[in-house]
Amino acid sequence: MNPIKRIALPALAVLALAGPASAQGIRSHIRYVEKAQRIGPFAGWVFTDPNITLNDSTQAELGPQSGPVFGLSYEVRASGPLSVVGSVGYMPTTRKVFLAEAIADSAAIRVIDTGREASLGILMVEAGLLFHLTGPRAYRGLAPFVGAHVGYNRQVTGRDSLESAVPSTERYDFGPAFAVGANLGTDVFLTQRLSLRLELNGRLWRESAPSGFRALSQSKITEWNNASSAQIGAALHF
Repeated sequence: MNPIKRIALPALAVLALAGPASAQGIRSHIRYVEKAQRIGPFAGWVFTDPNITLNDSTQAELGPQSGPVFGLSYEVRASGPLSVVGSVGYMPTTRKVFLAEAIADSAAIRVIDTGREASLGILMVEAGLLFHLTGPRAYRGLAPFVGAHVGYNRQVTGRDSLESAVPSTERYDFGPAFAVGANLGTDVFLTQRLSLRLELNGRLWRESAPSGFRALSQSKITEWNNASSAQIGAALHF
């Protein structure tokens, strides 16, 4: 046999086998998320707007101040990219204590800042839908999502230490307050069953002023105020 052929034929055979072998070694950056449920704790910070507008020229920081939130969330895949999620959280915070004084010869109310703060613990219950942008998959370990939710919030702990000095019509109680919002974030998969979740929640909740802060012409004072949050959590997928 020609010496060139004796060298060329084995070389071609090696190249022919090497082609499929190298193709099989390419790893995909997309990973299917096999588990349809997740549960885990979260913590974050709620950025509130405590101001409630009493009339055209007067506002008072009657509402809850910004503070931390801790809780637990649960999620189950509904179909394809859609999931149903629910969470229960607790927000320990404070509020400023105000008194109201009627102005002589006027229907307006003067707001008096006592300089005190009262403790406040808020229960936050939310439910909503998430749309996963990569479907039931993760790309390079990331599974981003957007969503919408509704919530129920009310004060469950905390009080003003000098509450007896405040007339009953001027005592502020938070809730029950309903909330609506939208959120976005991503899961960062550490393993197939464990992930971190980074999330931003845009949220508005409804607040009301005590009857003692209303002028004679006002039947009720309510408004939607900001209560957005940034959160981080861990999750077990099963």
